[in-house]
Parts: sequence; structure tokens; C-alpha cells
Amino acid sequence: MKRLTKLLAGTFALSLIVSGCASGAKPQESASATNAASKPAQKQKISIWTLQQADVNIQEAQKKAAKSFEEKFNTEVQITSFPYIQLKDKMLAAVAGSEGPDVLLLDQIWVAQYAAAKYVIPVDDYLGKSDIKADDYFKGAWGAGSYQNKMYAIPFDVGVWGVLYYNKDMFKAAGLDPEKPPVTWKEFMDAGTKLTANGKFGTSNWAGSSESVQCLVDAFTVAGGGKLLDESGKKTLINEDAGVKALDFWAGMSKISPPGSVGKNEEDAMTLFTSGQTAMAMYGEWGQDTIATRSPNLNYGVANLPKPEGGQSIGTFGGFNLAINAQSKHKDLAWEFIKYSTNLDNQKEITMLTPANKKAASEYLKQKRKFPDVIFQQLSTATYRPNVANYPEIADVQLQATQKVMTGKLNAKEALQEAADKINKLLNK
Repeated sequence: MKRLTKLLAGTFALSLIVSGCASGAKPQESASATNAASKPAQKQKISIWTLQQADVNIQEAQKKAAKSFEEKFNTEVQITSFPYIQLKDKMLAAVAGSEGPDVLLLDQIWVAQYAAAKYVIPVDDYLGKSDIKADDYFKGAWGAGSYQNKMYAIPFDVGVWGVLYYNKDMFKAAGLDPEKPPVTWKEFMDAGTKLTANGKFGTSNWAGSSESVQCLVDAFTVAGGGKLLDESGKKTLINEDAGVKALDFWAGMSKISPPGSVGKNEEDAMTLFTSGQTAMAMYGEWGQDTIATRSPNLNYGVANLPKPEGGQSIGTFGGFNLAINAQSKHKDLAWEFIKYSTNLDNQKEITMLTPANKKAASEYLKQKRKFPDVIFQQLSTATYRPNVANYPEIADVQLQATQKVMTGKLNAKEALQEAADKINKLLNK
């Protein structure tokens, strides 16, 4: 997701991740962590790859966490940071060459790719002997760490596409109750129509190059009771009724959006909102930081994404998970670091996005965000993107379908049927 990628690559980044050159290493025979908790007699050395971090407080928290881990496990920890794209490219090249970090920081959409290629190991045996429980994490974030019924990566932090931002002053001027944001798709369109006047618009949709649009359309599909894949994972269901209605809703927003929406991206849409050109925007929960920077006096509210009649408000997860390199010489120690990085106290200190641990997330949101209950609710019901190795290709096919509908080349049913035919071939490669 473009905004989430920028957030992590630049000003807002995240976490400490253990890494160590594993060139020529043979995978350990056992996933037992029996001896890992004991402080080794001989000092070990591991390195940590991080995403670049501009927040001084987070940097200090990360250094403190690394120091504490060093002392507990008699380990020397070396820290190196990379921009998002460099981390993505360097890590993939390293693991493909049987090298790379002991613990991998994986964007959720990388998990299936790494698991399918056997670059990471299942952690089910470790989980069975630990106090890490799925119920402690947001359901969608936990699901994003799985592949073919095995768990490969533990959730670290999360973002959600998205929540609904709305301008209370514009609502009041249009005769709408500023304390009652739209709940359903119909209410959203009705409000947007009243707000579209005198050179201002109800909202702005988009279909530029960003995957974020598909995160929202997928979320609307699930909100309407639909599914993205069948149980086999070899057939897409986006062309069924729920998917068609979801895409129709998104494309229909063009009626209450500025001209040229199809060429915009989510950043353009948020800029229109913060500048007062649009009254509503769908954006990630981190958008509060954007508003604080661009328009600190904006009188705005935050609500859950609108839902279809009879449906549920659903978002789509982004974020990062932690996994163990299959070539690591220190798998047990790597697991200990994953446990350490995802415990309640560290989650609140060393993540920049919302912690994936629900209790830590609740405390974090109350400290860091306005409307924390709204955001927590959206995170609690959020879905995750399909756990398939070639997901980026599939998302691109979906994006093309969305663009064809928004430009009027095809209707939603036609575009999604065309897309489904292509996606099914990709799923059965």
C-alpha cells in the first residue's frame, strides 16, 4: 500500500529485527526452544535490520530493547537500518542466496511468497510451547501470518485501510448532523450528494497505481458477505455478487468526487480533504498524523468505513510480521527475539504503527490517537489480503478492472469476470 510504504520508509518506520549472515548454514533439525531461554555460556552475535526511523523516542526505545536482549541472552546485537524498498530487495536477494537475517521482517503480503519458497520455517511447534496465543492478536493480523494452514510469521504491527474521516464544519454547513457520520453506503452517497456544491465535493475516490484502492474494494466485498478466494485458494470469487456491488459502490463515488478521480491516488484524495476541497476521505488510521501536520485546526471526526445494508464495516490490514529464516544458525534465539519483540511491554514502545497485540493496541491508541475506540473496532473486524505467493500480480489485475469501470470501458460485472479469468490462471500456475 503506497501510503503505508511511504510511512514506513520515511518518517514513520518500525522495529528491531534480528538478522545475521547465514551463508552456508544448514537448517536445524529441531524447532525445539528447550535451551533457548537459558543464557548461553558463549557469547553469540546477531545483527538487526531496521527500517529507517526518524522518531527519536522510538529510536531510543529500540536501542534500549536491544541492550536488554543482549544482557538476557549474552548476545551482541548489531543494528543496521534500510529504507523500505532497499530492505525489501536486499532481504529477498539474501534469502534466495541462502543468506540474510535470522529473523525476517515481512510485509504481510510477502509472507506467502517466502513460505512457498521455503525461505522461512513454520513456527507452529514453537507456538505450541510458548505463551503466544492467537487470541491476543487482531484476528486478521494473525491470519496474515499463515500459509496453507501453517503459521509462518507472528504479527508485529498493523495499519488498516481504512477509516472514514469527515469534516464536521462542512457537514454542518450542508445541514447534516456533524455528530452523525454516514454508516451505510446509501447514507454515504446521500451525504456526499448534499456536500457536493459550490466547487466542493463529498469525497474523492481514485484508481491510480496504488494498491490501496484494492484494499478498500476488497474490504467492501467482504463487508457484503463476499469472499476473495474459495476454500482451495485456487479460484477467485471477486466476480460474484458481493464483489460486483463493492466495485459499483467505489466507482459510483465518482458522482461526488472531483473530475479526474481515476488518475488520482490515496495521497491526492487526502490532500483534497485536508485542504477543505472534499468533506470525506477514506484513509488509514495514521492519517491523523497527516492532518496534524497539514491542517492542525481542522474540525474533523473519524468513523468506521460505511457498510452495505445488512453488512458489517470491514477494513483491510497492512503491517508487518516476524518470521525465522530457514537458513538461520540460531533459530531458537531468533524465536526468543520474536517473543521478546512482540510481548506486551515492548509492543507499546518499539512499534510506530499500531501494535498487533490487542491489549497493547488499545493502550497505544488511547495514548496516540483521537477516536481510539473507532480505530480499535475497525482493526478488530479487518480482513487480510489473500495469502498467495503471487498476490502482487493479482492485485494489479484487480486494479486494471477498477480502472476500466471508473473510465466507463466496462461495467463492474464485465470487468470482474475478465479479471477473474486472469486471476484464476495466476492462482493455478
